[in-house]
Amino acid sequence: MNKLMTVGMVAVLAAGFANAQDDMVMVGQAPVAEQATTEVTAEAALVSSYVWRGQVLNNDFVFQPQITVSHANFSVNIWGNYDLGKNVGGIQNDFSEMDISLAYTIPLDINDFSFDVGLINYNFPGNEGTSVPSTTEIFASAYLLTFSDYVIPSVTIFGDVDEADGTYMLFDIVAPYQLSEYLAVEAGISAGWGNTSYNDYYFPNGTPSTQDKGFNDYNFYANASYELMENVTASANVTYTFLEGGSIRNAAKALYEDDNKLWAGVNIAYDF
Repeated sequence: MNKLMTVGMVAVLAAGFANAQDDMVMVGQAPVAEQATTEVTAEAALVSSYVWRGQVLNNDFVFQPQITVSHANFSVNIWGNYDLGKNVGGIQNDFSEMDISLAYTIPLDINDFSFDVGLINYNFPGNEGTSVPSTTEIFASAYLLTFSDYVIPSVTIFGDVDEADGTYMLFDIVAPYQLSEYLAVEAGISAGWGNTSYNDYYFPNGTPSTQDKGFNDYNFYANASYELMENVTASANVTYTFLEGGSIRNAAKALYEDDNKLWAGVNIAYDF
């Protein structure tokens, strides 16, 4: 599962860094002016681990390419995760995930707010018979822009309408800073909350699972981006992720490769 780059999604995009591991790969939908032309952005990231909503799916390096096509308030994104080292399901040197996302920025005239809606379809082509089914989420995001030069709070609600049939909410607050015309940085914190169905599906603690609703993952992150030349931006990020204690953490220890992780990545983006 990825990531609305979402890895600070607004400021990440403003800084030019598309962190595919943040929850919405589709992240092009932050508060931006409507554009009349079609834009295409290709990106490639090398990341030290694959961490999705607190789940450490691979402790080894992964390669994550993606392409985004946007027009006016609409965008389409295709994102992939290629495991260079063996992941939690035993996949290595193969694509373990391919996601397709659609997003739309709602043109509402509400002061200091921006709203996005969309859909993410998760696919797992290289699961080697591990029976990892594809699933689909719909999402809605709201950003408070009153103090956007200093801090941008946001909340995104994801509703799985297929396999998990659960709800996940991502609360995020990020502080962006433009150091120069070419260099931007940001730092932020986020927390993820899941309802009972969501936590039972991703953190099962028995048969049947008896997880309660509640917060499950927390993240501290920092990103930086630099415009190397016209249409080319290089970015880097570092994130520390850890899980809620108790049954959530105990389930993660049994199911995933770790229950906390300090991970980092570099990204290169080209705007056609």
